[in-house]
Amino acid sequence: MNRGLADWLAALLFLGVLVSWAPGYWPVALVQVGAFVLFGWAVMMRRVVPAELPLWALAGVVGWGWAQFASGATVYRFETGKAILYWAAGTSIFTVARTACALNVTRNRVLRWLLWMGSAVSLLVVVGYFTSQGRIFWWFTSGQHRVLGPFLYKHECAAFVELVLPLVVYQSLVDDRDSLAYMGSAAVMVAAVITAASRAGAALVTAELVAIMLLAWRCGLIPLARLRRRLAWTAALAIAFGAVVGWQVAVDKFREPEPYRVRGELLRSSLEMFAERPLAGFGLGTWPTVYPAYARFDNGLAANHAHNDWAEWAAEGGVPFVALLGLLAIWTIRPAMDSLWGIGVPVVLLHSMVDYPLREPALAAVFFAMTGALAAREGKASPPAS
Repeated sequence: MNRGLADWLAALLFLGVLVSWAPGYWPVALVQVGAFVLFGWAVMMRRVVPAELPLWALAGVVGWGWAQFASGATVYRFETGKAILYWAAGTSIFTVARTACALNVTRNRVLRWLLWMGSAVSLLVVVGYFTSQGRIFWWFTSGQHRVLGPFLYKHECAAFVELVLPLVVYQSLVDDRDSLAYMGSAAVMVAAVITAASRAGAALVTAELVAIMLLAWRCGLIPLARLRRRLAWTAALAIAFGAVVGWQVAVDKFREPEPYRVRGELLRSSLEMFAERPLAGFGLGTWPTVYPAYARFDNGLAANHAHNDWAEWAAEGGVPFVALLGLLAIWTIRPAMDSLWGIGVPVVLLHSMVDYPLREPALAAVFFAMTGALAAREGKASPPAS
């Protein structure tokens, strides 16, 4: 039964990513309803695992949102209600992944699905960017000159690669037979980040590659001589693919004067909001509603997010909310480093300090699933279902 749960979880994640670009609320509802259905399935199977620290942290996040909603502490109940659904769906995805991945064989199955999904979507990003003429899947009008596969924004594409790249790099280290294919897939993912021209994404993906290689050598997973060969092959393929898609746009992004000036102003406003209500917060999901009263500049555009998830979470949820998420973030570090394939989880949380990748529900679902897989690796394997 865990195998079926694993397959349906992978299918939900893949479908959610593929339709994440679509306008309207239905792509969000698809992910959330799917998460609740799978959670209900796991409960009926009586396969839900015992509560652990990350689950307690996520449950506390949902509970804090409910407390804001029920007590009237939020300034906009409708948006806080939507945010509660978001975090409840994320907690459900985490629990389903923790349950489905309790056995090594099903955990490997989920991770393999994510690996190939990441490879396919990254290839779609690179090819579609140059051939789709701004149309999603070469068919649907996006209103933009260029699109990044199913992603409309560069930070979403970069964060997706940050999550799935370690899976491919790890597999290239442990699978000698198909190592070149996996290194080629990793190079395509790097090319996708170059195509997206995300400064933070390029820096973090490079850091991921170096960290995984060094940790693999340090723990004895791969000899130094083989490590050098794999690193050289991966670098050569990444440079080759990068040359094909073009480095100029990415290089120009790093040359921009004061690239984070607007983000700095948004951060100051968010910190002022946090200082106004440090304990209760203004209510989950309410940052866009409250921000105009604290705006420090006007460029004629509406600010929908703070470009810093942590600052936005602090303004919306106060100290208790950020403390719970901080606890989750700290917990992810050791299992991520031990596993190597899970390094993308804390990296995305780090990326969230300069962008808002986890505001996209489909991308957040991949993040929660990876976190659940890490928790399953840390916990004891559950016995097979009778």
